[in-house]
Amino acid sequence: MNSNNVQPGIWYYGLAVLIIIIGFAAFAGSIYDGISNAQSGLLQMLAPGGTDLFLREPGEYTVFYENNSYFGGKFYSTLEPISGLEVHVQEKATGQYLATYPVKSDFTYSLGGRSGRSIMAFKIERAGNYQVNASYSEKNGPQVILAIGKGMVEGLISSILISLAALFGSIAIAAVITFVTYSRRKKAFLRLKEEEQQIRG
Repeated sequence: MNSNNVQPGIWYYGLAVLIIIIGFAAFAGSIYDGISNAQSGLLQMLAPGGTDLFLREPGEYTVFYENNSYFGGKFYSTLEPISGLEVHVQEKATGQYLATYPVKSDFTYSLGGRSGRSIMAFKIERAGNYQVNASYSEKNGPQVILAIGKGMVEGLISSILISLAALFGSIAIAAVITFVTYSRRKKAFLRLKEEEQQIRG
């Protein structure tokens, strides 16, 4: 028996490193996909101004102010913060105005040249057409892009949890492979040493 024949082979250490690399790649890819999918689901509008939106699901929708954005073939970049911007949401079928309220916790995002933060939210009871109007209450302000979406925060949290599971899972698997490989190779080397001593003795 010689050191080249010791099992498990030393290449298992390389396998552990490869698994960690795959875990980091899965982590980054899942985060990127989660943010991309969340952003693609946001409905944009120019403020001050108004637009008609068809909202497909009942529930809470969040309004985001995008200080860096692309809309209607034009790039928009504005300094934060903006003040005095009011948003009114009206259900077109009934003419009823919906209450808007501050978000429970601030949420920001930045990806692909777009960055924004949550500024308010509103809740709808049923899917349908809604008119959203935004204006400055006291004085004229800059043209900015607003984005409206549902479930962005929840979707991102889910993506983050999946990403972390992939990352720590790969680290745990790699650690087990490394420990088992080291332990078995150590025992194999001890047996090899004993054999050599018996031959010499």
